[in-house]
Amino acid sequence: MKRQTILLLLSVLLLSGGAAAQSTKEQTLEDLNRTAALYYCYENHPRAAATPAPEGYEPFYISHYGRHGSRWHASESVYENPRAKLRKAAEAGKLTPLGEDALRRIEVVADDARHRYGDLSPRGVREHRGIAERMYCSFPEIFSTADGRLCRIRARSTLVPRCMLSMAAANERLKELNPAIDITREASKRYLDYMFRMTEANKIKKEIKQRIAELREREIDPSRFVRALVTDPSLVGNRKEQLRFMNDLYCVASVMQDVDYLDCSFYDLFTPDELYAFYAVRNYQMYLEEGPSAEFGHRALSDAVPLLRNFVAEADEAIATGALSASLRYGHDVNVIPLVGLMGIEGCDTRESDYRKVDQAWSCWRVTPMATNIQLVFFRRPDGGDVLVKFLFNERESRIRLESDLAPYYRWDDVKRYFDERIATQTRQ
Repeated sequence: MKRQTILLLLSVLLLSGGAAAQSTKEQTLEDLNRTAALYYCYENHPRAAATPAPEGYEPFYISHYGRHGSRWHASESVYENPRAKLRKAAEAGKLTPLGEDALRRIEVVADDARHRYGDLSPRGVREHRGIAERMYCSFPEIFSTADGRLCRIRARSTLVPRCMLSMAAANERLKELNPAIDITREASKRYLDYMFRMTEANKIKKEIKQRIAELREREIDPSRFVRALVTDPSLVGNRKEQLRFMNDLYCVASVMQDVDYLDCSFYDLFTPDELYAFYAVRNYQMYLEEGPSAEFGHRALSDAVPLLRNFVAEADEAIATGALSASLRYGHDVNVIPLVGLMGIEGCDTRESDYRKVDQAWSCWRVTPMATNIQLVFFRRPDGGDVLVKFLFNERESRIRLESDLAPYYRWDDVKRYFDERIATQTRQ
């Protein structure tokens, strides 16, 4: 009993540490790209050395869900509205030198984005190729076809082109590394109930739309920003139109990292405080719509129940038959966010109700950057025994709210019971 108590306390401390390490204003502003929130590009920093598996255990199966990679902004108006406003001011001779420079930049960027709205960018392709390669190199036993071994991969994506192309990029890299791998690829409506479920997220989005609009108007003053670009702010419109103008350029600034070949930035148009104000509102919005918030979390996380059940079903299939080496799924932030919250991944399921404290509890740029991914890696002994599983969130070893004397490894039977309890708690609320 004493040993179990110590393990539980250690687990709580680890999870608390993960939550405490969440984003603050200073951490976010260390890299202005982080203020892009869900447009923040995937971080491929050197990882800590992997914790060795218990003696005799070998990896045999990976279950994965990944968000699509970096992309162009999905909205044409985000590019065209500020371009039109700046052109109008230019025709009237009312642009400041900074405004003239901003117009030159938006002309290039808007032309580049034309008819690519929401498409996977070259950086997005690189992100998924890199993730697939590191997966292959980290767990060569899973992808081996030596001595007649079969490696069968089941890959599925939603019907959105950027997700299908993310899947293709990852699959292509795996086939380059081992052409003998057998990959079945599907993008079908058949699987959308768990691959792209957003029933509650859509409802919540409508419920909070006015609240978020009012919060943005209260937290962000566009007057300095507009005057820095235009000598006659009335050409941009009233305060509401000025805020939209500023918000659109914030969105353009955010997505520049996703199309990095342009080598263009708009951050110099904003003060750090302005960027953070936009980030804080967007972070709060994502937290309410898709995350584990105190107000809507029980509803938002319920969208991930079918997906989590699919993780369990396909893992059990792989364990029972030995015929499946990997399940690779490609979707969206609206699916990853509730999934990692429902799983209880450290730092992803903290509940908070105070807007001013949300960024300390939950951070969009940590939880769902472009190409964010969750991997469950399964291990077993050749002679049988307990199946173990390790959680990798964005390729880093992560804990869940379950004690284990083998952490970061967990017994699969314990994890399944834990998942059942999480689902039951979620559906009871």
